Amino acid sequence: MLKKLNIKLLVLAFCALTIKVSAQEVTSRLQGMADIPIPGTTIHMTYDPKGGPLENIQEINGYAYVFNDYRWEIEDIKMKKNGSTWNADFTVPKNCAFMAFKFYGNTENGLVTDTNQDKGYMLVAFKEPKVKMPGADLAWATFRNKNFNGEFSGYFKDFSIDGDATEYWLKKEVQDHPDRFPEFFDTYIKILKKQKPEKFEEIAPKILTQFSKNTKGMPEEVFVKLRNIYLFDLKDQKKADSLETVIEKQFPNGAHSRFKAYQKINKIADAAEKFKAANQFLTDFPYSKEVPASQNYLYDNIVKIKFGYYFETKDYKSILALIPTMNFASINDGYHQYISKALYLKSVDPAVIETMAVPMIKEMKAKVNDLSYMQGIYWSPNQATENAKNQLNNELVIQIRMFDMLKKYKEVLETFDALPLEKRYEKASINDIHVRALEALNKPIIEVLKNAARRNTLSEGMTAKLKEAYLKEGKKESDFPAYLEQLKKENKSEEKIALIDIAAPAIKVQGTDGKTKQLDLNNGKIIVIDFWATWCGPCKKAFPAMQQLVTNFKEDQQVEVYFISTQENHEGYKKAAVAYLKEKGLKLDTYFDLVKKGGSTNNESFSKYAAIFKSSGIPRKVVIKNGKIRFTSEGYSGNPGQLVDELTGVINALKNE
Repeated sequence: MLKKLNIKLLVLAFCALTIKVSAQEVTSRLQGMADIPIPGTTIHMTYDPKGGPLENIQEINGYAYVFNDYRWEIEDIKMKKNGSTWNADFTVPKNCAFMAFKFYGNTENGLVTDTNQDKGYMLVAFKEPKVKMPGADLAWATFRNKNFNGEFSGYFKDFSIDGDATEYWLKKEVQDHPDRFPEFFDTYIKILKKQKPEKFEEIAPKILTQFSKNTKGMPEEVFVKLRNIYLFDLKDQKKADSLETVIEKQFPNGAHSRFKAYQKINKIADAAEKFKAANQFLTDFPYSKEVPASQNYLYDNIVKIKFGYYFETKDYKSILALIPTMNFASINDGYHQYISKALYLKSVDPAVIETMAVPMIKEMKAKVNDLSYMQGIYWSPNQATENAKNQLNNELVIQIRMFDMLKKYKEVLETFDALPLEKRYEKASINDIHVRALEALNKPIIEVLKNAARRNTLSEGMTAKLKEAYLKEGKKESDFPAYLEQLKKENKSEEKIALIDIAAPAIKVQGTDGKTKQLDLNNGKIIVIDFWATWCGPCKKAFPAMQQLVTNFKEDQQVEVYFISTQENHEGYKKAAVAYLKEKGLKLDTYFDLVKKGGSTNNESFSKYAAIFKSSGIPRKVVIKNGKIRFTSEGYSGNPGQLVDELTGVINALKNE
């Protein structure tokens, strides 16, 4: 497809230069990358985060995308801290042809990664000096191509290899390893479609026809790929149907038939019929080592169908029999979708829920390392296990709530002990349960109160208890606020307020007196807006904290706080809002968003803000100064102290500008 030899040579020189440049560039933060990595050997590297995106991150991990025996896999890098640097060891898999390393750290603002300023930490593997492993050229061709970047979680932002270079390396792979072409012909076709769209429908059928002459005895995967290319890329239904007939005849119980049977189950609406079909699926396609890893999710979903049916029909005995056969991910899904939901809605007696929840948590603890969250190359083994641990911690919190409902305080404390220390004081409502359990068992509560104060996750009730204990020590009440602040500082690093700068859309509201007005967002003051609704539980739970904020800044002429009821469409919502605030003793002057012309919901102003933030979730806090949105947050953590401190910090930061 490349017409001139000199172009091929130019591309070859370019790609060789790219490899050389990459190897030189990585010496800045990753040293020790082998010049000629050989499968089976271990590469001992040193990663220095200084000057990169991970410089100030305490815990750094790494993984590698590996092209192993013509399939992409993901492997962890063994990381060990060594002073200010990290030892990074990686054993090259047996049939590895190419590897690309990625380093990452988890922060409060999400995952931060390092791919060497977008140049990549990449290596091509060799069988012996000057002889690359089969698949090396193919991996190089695709990994640096933007059309494949989504498969690698966006490893690159920009791309130094163009389509011609990709085509060159791909053709070289075909030339050097023609016997392996059946394993990547679909990639070849994909590149052809991107590179030569105007000639694709002419060239592709010729290539596929020639290729099809030699498919006798090949695995089902080859035929399925062929069929999908004809069906989805070439829109040749007749040829696709012909290939499907071949597949079903040669592989009657194979992956294609298995997937078709599963698709039929998904289309069944009736729960009983769906359950029956799920059982038939397991009879027709029993799970075995022959099932490709890419289809494990089918069996996970089948078991979830069965769990759901048993739960809805109250066949709890069958659930108990099913639990030991489930992997971690399936148990967690069942717990989250049914156990947690039933407790929240109080649709099932907590005592009944306990009979299932306890063995489910026991199985989850035993299977937390089963890697059932690994799907393809989305997560490395370490990441999949870390996700499982986080999910288990989430369900343990639900378990604590369940035991509290049952007044099983001994079990409450035992479950708290199962949580890692950093997870025990995250929510004020859970801290309340912790204290309640300790008091019920006549155990001291002061350390729990102090730890919650350090995490700034005290409820109003816990704050009162801590104050009471403080005064019993003969301390002055006037000194308590300073004592509380000191406890917070013990566990709090100085955080910079993340301010933004976005033009604030106009806000028109109606007061409780029925009069309409437009808020002055450019009056030089700091304006705090709380969008809420009577149907929004988290909105109302945050009100005591917002009342504290209002009280704190009541005499401050630089600060205005508005509470705007929005997204309401039921009759009488205005009276309901006013009545709720009065009932709870909240002195918060509320206003009402207007109804759009021709609409039925009062979200005229809020919809403009929802469009900016790409979310209509509430509660939504917005801080405005000089007509600009300077800060926003969505939701409520359940921790009043954190909310007050966060907004106070924003206000003070804006005052100091």
